[in-house]
Amino acid sequence: MNATRRRLLLTFPALGAAALAGCAGLRLPSQLTLTQPELDARLARRFPRTQRVLEVIDLTLSEPRVALLPIQNRLGCEFALGVRERLLDNRYAGHIAFDSALRWEPRDASLRLAQVAVQRLDLAGASGAFTGQAQRLGRLLAEQVLEGFTLWQMPPEQQQRLQRAGLGVGDIQVTPRGLVVDFSRPAAPAPAY
Repeated sequence: MNATRRRLLLTFPALGAAALAGCAGLRLPSQLTLTQPELDARLARRFPRTQRVLEVIDLTLSEPRVALLPIQNRLGCEFALGVRERLLDNRYAGHIAFDSALRWEPRDASLRLAQVAVQRLDLAGASGAFTGQAQRLGRLLAEQVLEGFTLWQMPPEQQQRLQRAGLGVGDIQVTPRGLVVDFSRPAAPAPAY
């Protein structure tokens, strides 16, 4: 879509509505909704996942469970957590819970976790100094493994149709029915160099 058409759509919102109606013929959704069961299923396919931290500890995340937090507009998640100290081969099991905002990554048209915040980390059998260390490692794990984690990626053909229609991503909301991503906002103009 050329710059003149974009300006017209921004100046005359009724034209934008007409353009959206035309998008129905292109089979473009005006929004994406991912329900809690869909999110659980998507995450279950991508876990268990093991991350080595500081070359001496392996942390394994498995059994993801998603919680929608519409009041905070965040996504909550809890994982089973396995910790293995590689030097002494000590093993601990527990759970880690965090919440996260969501962001759209235009580079690859994906919905990603952002601002991951660990809320709880429990390890059975861990004692004293190791418990404090585990808390710090849990936060590091959240940053390394979960920050920027892709929940959903738009198929390339749908990306192209959205671009041809001159539309981009609007609001991302966590609602009681699921994550809702709006695709009805006019696309931002490409930066001039």
